Amino acid sequence: MVLTAFFAGGCWGGPPDTLGPQNGNLAACPGTPNCVHTGLRHPSGTKGFFVRGAIGRGALMPRVAEVVGTMERTTIITANGDYLHAEARSKIFRFVDDLEIVVSPSRELIVRSASRVGRGDGGVNSARVEELRRLLTEAEILR
Repeated sequence: MVLTAFFAGGCWGGPPDTLGPQNGNLAACPGTPNCVHTGLRHPSGTKGFFVRGAIGRGALMPRVAEVVGTMERTTIITANGDYLHAEARSKIFRFVDDLEIVVSPSRELIVRSASRVGRGDGGVNSARVEELRRLLTEAEILR
């Protein structure tokens, strides 16, 4: 019974207050190893997402949203202007991770993928960010 309550609370908790663009960036990752932030290069060694020069700023986020929409178990919640927020659910327990993307003033895509609950994620957020990098590169959005 306690386990059921834990999983229900973990799976269906609301989005954190830190979501959203903040001066061309996204909130920093918490002090737990279940978050990736390309703008802050967290964890160490994380590479940036650099947009091809030929894509106009107005066309960029619709193209990014199209790619994110193809990702398995991922639902776009908000996509407007230079910001996108999506929720990704784990396959078995349906835990929710938040995937955010903002276009920085220098036209770099800042990507943040973070678990809503727990300390670790078994590398899921890192794998999601790298899958997104691969998909955006294949779509000729990233250089």
